[in-house]
Amino acid sequence: MNSTNAFVFGRMGIVRSLGREGIRVILGRENYQVFERVSKYCREFYLVPGFDSKPDETLESLVNFGKKFDNKPVVFFNGESDVLFFSRYRDRLSQHYNIVLAEDQMIKDLLNKDGFSILSDKYSLPTPKTFMINSKDDCNKHSKSTGFPVVIKPVKQRLWHEQKIIDAIGLHKALLINNQNELDNFLLKYPYETFDLLLQQYIPGTDNDHYDLHTYIDKSGKVKGTVLGRKIRTYPVHFGIGCYTHFENLPEVNELCINTLSKINYRGVANINLKKHSQTGEFYIFEINPRFSIWTIIDTACGVNLPMQAYKDALDIPTDNLIPHGNPQRWLYFGSDFKAMLGYRKFGELTVTEWLKSYFSYKGRIEFHVFALDDPIPLLYVFWTNIKNFIKRSINFIYRKITLRNKQ
Repeated sequence: MNSTNAFVFGRMGIVRSLGREGIRVILGRENYQVFERVSKYCREFYLVPGFDSKPDETLESLVNFGKKFDNKPVVFFNGESDVLFFSRYRDRLSQHYNIVLAEDQMIKDLLNKDGFSILSDKYSLPTPKTFMINSKDDCNKHSKSTGFPVVIKPVKQRLWHEQKIIDAIGLHKALLINNQNELDNFLLKYPYETFDLLLQQYIPGTDNDHYDLHTYIDKSGKVKGTVLGRKIRTYPVHFGIGCYTHFENLPEVNELCINTLSKINYRGVANINLKKHSQTGEFYIFEINPRFSIWTIIDTACGVNLPMQAYKDALDIPTDNLIPHGNPQRWLYFGSDFKAMLGYRKFGELTVTEWLKSYFSYKGRIEFHVFALDDPIPLLYVFWTNIKNFIKRSINFIYRKITLRNKQ
């Protein structure tokens, strides 16, 4: 076992990919009640004060935590907030941690969709036409130039996680606007004080036309592994995160993505979101995320352990470019996929029978997000947490009913 720890600010896929290789994993999260914490591969837990809400406290806490290690832990990311935080404070944090990230300006451009749009224009990247929206007039003007339908999304994804946005339009990653009436309705609901939006050309196709390309490019610019996955279903439906996915071998898509990263001189891990135009068959890049995917375990199952490649690169350990091998693999986040099924069923796009059959109609072994035969406790933890939450909601419901009856 290597004596250098892996400090994972992320999900189970990274934890198991590293833990199964004998790497000691420290999990860092802003919430103590997470199932990854009880994994047998999680040897230590660090509670983050708050990347966005308490940045100063988080910085001092991380500096003090890092001082206890003889060898600087290698840091891994799954989220936007942790990537931006470590990029912003990398000069100070790199004194105590091994941080392998793209340059700070590159990080900002990729995670700010307006910045990504500018980057796309500069390097002529294969992306949909995208416009910055700061007002109702902008929305109407650019929707006329692109024609309906259009996609509307936030400049920064975390903006739509704010409660006032959720209360106004619901929980969404993006919204499909089919006509002027739907656009007018959206503009009536949306809180204008947080208007930073993007209006994007709609690329026709279903959720099954969405792909993710996962890769790692080392500090010298060499590709150390590439895996392409296709989304079978997403949650939320139509504009969500893949919840049931499978490996696909499309060398031309791999080449398109690697050439794109080469154009912008990218380094580090990359999670590229693409969509295939259902009529032309062309592939369009929607996002380049400088972090690991929530389903990076599918890469490891295909023989391309990207977290280990990043770990070795951080420690200057030579590695080869890994090629996927063996049978195609699948990844399933069952809880989200069940909710996705209900959503597709509501739209008349999927029946319960078709949903169940899909688990047998695709080839390959399934890697589950929560459950693993060699690591079963996280699933038990999820069951117990759900039971406790159900009991708590039931008690609160009964209490409100009794209180209301007494008042009457």
